[in-house]
Amino acid sequence: MSETTVPRRAAGVTSQFMIGGVPGHLMTAAAASGALTHVDLRMGKHGSTLAGLTDALSMAITTGLSGGTPTAVFVDELRHTRYVPAGPTNDPDLPHATPEFRSWCRVLGYESSA
Repeated sequence: MSETTVPRRAAGVTSQFMIGGVPGHLMTAAAASGALTHVDLRMGKHGSTLAGLTDALSMAITTGLSGGTPTAVFVDELRHTRYVPAGPTNDPDLPHATPEFRSWCRVLGYESSA
């Protein structure tokens, strides 16, 4: 895999969501080719365990993307995980989520293929 150069400015998408009453948002940045170059997931209160885990996962995925790992690899590996919170969402494209990472991976896969 070759390392991807991250542009100084990039087009991106911000998606806000709520899963099982826990608000969050997913921000992505993409290169001119449309390939994702940066992922930022925020959930839970600042300083909480959930916020720390989602921040760490975002950094790990962004590092992988900059190393040339395709988005589909992360989506395939994480979409079957099971955690809480879970439940109904406020996203009509994804009306119910089992865990937040699974839902997030579904959104990430949906956004990267759009």
